[in-house]
Amino acid sequence: MTIATVLRILFGTDDLERIRVAEHPDMSMELSLSVHALVNGQRDPRFQAWRDSLRASWTPRTALLFDLYTASAIPEFLTVRRDPGATECATAEAPEAPLRDHLRSVGGARQLSAFARGVAAGDRRARKLLGHVTAEYQTRAIDPYRRQIETIVTVEHRRHRRITGPDQVLRSLHPAVSWRRPVLSFPLADGCRHDLRLDGRGLLLQPCVFGPRRPVIARFENPAQQPVLLYPARIGGPLRAEPGPTPGRTLTALLGQTRAAALETVAVHGPCSTKELATLLGISTASASEHATVLADSGLTVKDRTGRTVTHRTTPLGQALLAGRLPAPEAVGGPA
Repeated sequence: MTIATVLRILFGTDDLERIRVAEHPDMSMELSLSVHALVNGQRDPRFQAWRDSLRASWTPRTALLFDLYTASAIPEFLTVRRDPGATECATAEAPEAPLRDHLRSVGGARQLSAFARGVAAGDRRARKLLGHVTAEYQTRAIDPYRRQIETIVTVEHRRHRRITGPDQVLRSLHPAVSWRRPVLSFPLADGCRHDLRLDGRGLLLQPCVFGPRRPVIARFENPAQQPVLLYPARIGGPLRAEPGPTPGRTLTALLGQTRAAALETVAVHGPCSTKELATLLGISTASASEHATVLADSGLTVKDRTGRTVTHRTTPLGQALLAGRLPAPEAVGGPA
C-alpha cells in the first residue's frame, strides 16, 4: 500500500455500478494503519486515551513492527483474526511475494533492519516473530476497541446507504476528494500524479478509524483484485476501550480461544448466521459451523432456523458465562 500529489481513479460505466461501501471494518487494515499513525507521530486528541493505554503496556519488541514502515509505505500482509492465535499463524504464513515487494520498497527508502531483512528473506524465525509481535500488538491496540470500531464503521455504512446514486456517494466521501465523472481524484504525498484505471473491477469504499486524514488506495496492483479506497470514518469522540463480554483467561482455558471468541461474537452481533460468524471471526464457514454446534450442544447458544438460514444467539447460560457470574436457576431451566 502506498500513500502516493494527485491520484486519479478512472471509472467506466461498469465500475460505477460496482461501487460499494464496506459494512464492517477491515481489522487487518485498522492494525496496519494504527501502527503507521504511531510511526508518523500523529497527534489526534481522539486517540490520546488509546495511546496512553498502549504506552502503559508497551514492550520493546513491539517496535519491530516499525521496521516494516516508511512515511508513505504501509504493509498489507499483517493479518488480523478474531483469535490472536490465528492472527499469529496467518501473519507468519503470509504469501512471500507481496511481503518481499513491500520490503523492497522500504529498502529503497532506508536501510532495512536485521529483522526486516530476515522477514524479506523468508527466515522462519523472523516470520514466526513477526506473527507473534503482530498478535501481541492486536491484543492491546485493536481487540479492546473492536466494538467501538465496528460501531463507527457500521454507522458510516448506514450514512452512505441513505445517499442515492454513486455520484452522491463519491462526492460525500471526504473534503479532499473531487468527483467529476468519470474521474475521482484526491491529493497524495509523493508529489507525483498517478492514474488508476479500474477496468471493470469497481471500487470498495472502506471507512477506517485509524490512519491518515486523507484517503489511501490499496490492493490495486493485482488486475484481478478489486481496489480498496480507505478513507477516514467520522469519529464522534475519543476512542476508548469499552467494558463488555470479552473472553477472559478462564473462559478461554475452558472453551479454547476461537470458541470463546465465537461465543463473544454471537453475544455482541447475534443473532447472526454461520456465514456472518465465520466472517467476523476470520475463519472458514465449516469451522464456524463446527464451533457453533459445540456451543449449542453445550447450552451456551441456540440455533434458530428460518427456511434454509440458521442463526445463532446466546442463551442465559452463555450470557452468564461471558459475564463471569452464575445465572438464576429459572434462567437455566426456562426456555431459551
